[in-house]
Amino acid sequence: MTVALVPGIGCAPWQFGRIAPGFAPERVLALDLPGHGAEAAVAPVTLETVADRLAERVPAGSVLVGHSTGGVAGLVLAARHPGLLRRLVLLDANLPVTPEAVAHKASRAEAVLRPDWRRTLEESMRSSWGAHDPALGERVVAGILATDPDAVRPLWHAVLALDPRPLLAGLTVPTLHVRSSRDVDPTVLRGLNPLVDAVDLGDLGAGHWPHLTVPEAVLTAVEPWLRR
Repeated sequence: MTVALVPGIGCAPWQFGRIAPGFAPERVLALDLPGHGAEAAVAPVTLETVADRLAERVPAGSVLVGHSTGGVAGLVLAARHPGLLRRLVLLDANLPVTPEAVAHKASRAEAVLRPDWRRTLEESMRSSWGAHDPALGERVVAGILATDPDAVRPLWHAVLALDPRPLLAGLTVPTLHVRSSRDVDPTVLRGLNPLVDAVDLGDLGAGHWPHLTVPEAVLTAVEPWLRR
């Protein structure tokens, strides 16, 4: 079995380094999003084109562990390529399921279209870091800001504009959502689809990158679930 690790917008595979050893002896495949690192861009940049590119690189029967936008793209991949994944893990992916939370996320999409969108991105990411290791947080934010804006901006807008509820309700693969900062109600999430489990790490102060700030807690939640 392969465990495919997909980072979020502006993020990189090295950020999974604290949890990757916990998936041994499985093969671990760390991927970049299109337009990130050495991975070629897609055109147009949409969740669908990103998901299709990932589907070309993820072996059949894999577990996909996606952080943030990597998780949202994984959800779209599961919908567009049924049968490809064995399981899906969503690390603090922005997938709200209550009407209020969905509306709030959609209202933020307008800010991505404004000229000062990069400042909004920086403020959003920095405020999402959490209480652990602020120097590491600055390194992560710097990497996001250094990523090609043509790869970041349209994809961020697509994530904010997405209503994920139909995709979640239609999942046919066992899925685990690990919440650490995003407004995702675990009870409502589980009610959408019996194949979706949820773990809430929100009381750990982990911020939006729990695989970097509380890796042991992430592995405690994810690894036994994968072995069921």
